[in-house]
Amino acid sequence: MTSHQRILLVAPSDEVANTVAPWLESAGFELVQQKGFAEARATLGTRPDLVITEVKLGPYNGLHLAILAGGQGTPAIVIGDRDPVLQVEAEHQSAVYLTPPIDHEHVLRLVRDLLTTAGHKRKSPRKRVPVLDAMIDDMQAHLLDVSHEGMRIEAIGSRDTLPSSFVVRLPMFNFSCRVERVWMSPAQEAGAGMWCGATLSTLSPGDIDTALAWRALVDRLPGSSVMH
Repeated sequence: MTSHQRILLVAPSDEVANTVAPWLESAGFELVQQKGFAEARATLGTRPDLVITEVKLGPYNGLHLAILAGGQGTPAIVIGDRDPVLQVEAEHQSAVYLTPPIDHEHVLRLVRDLLTTAGHKRKSPRKRVPVLDAMIDDMQAHLLDVSHEGMRIEAIGSRDTLPSSFVVRLPMFNFSCRVERVWMSPAQEAGAGMWCGATLSTLSPGDIDTALAWRALVDRLPGSSVMH
């Protein structure tokens, strides 16, 4: 069997690395291995198809990676000791929580099921929201639509470009976050400014808590679904 699907395995312990890695490679998956949180977070930016991580990653844990992975539509499996609180939190993040001893066939079945499901829906739905006042750095803007991964925003005024990274503030909700610009185009109305698509930044440890707060805000904002 061959597969072009790429799996990120984050395993600081030799026991998990030496057990799970051969299973995945023998099943034909392309494997990227990391031992620490920072390296794994950087690898997430390359959009692997699946993340398998141990729960204990030094000052962080695998659930932090599951949160970041879920934000970009990547499924995750978290491996850790039996802990009802962690298991509930993993399920809340739509991740699978596995406790040792782990079984070869069970792991491969989970991997295939998660990849199949993710293949149908890689990202959370976009939602068009009532136009909300926002700020891009010190410039007035409007929030137009949102998803767990990011937002579409309109910069007000005659500016014909936006920086590659900037801070978005939503004064009504006392919320701010740093985003990375993905695309940019003139607004539909001439002279109205620029439209921009942006994803939440995940470059610093504090961005994890911000990503959680953003997802909670997106879930409670009123709006209607937008077709991708």
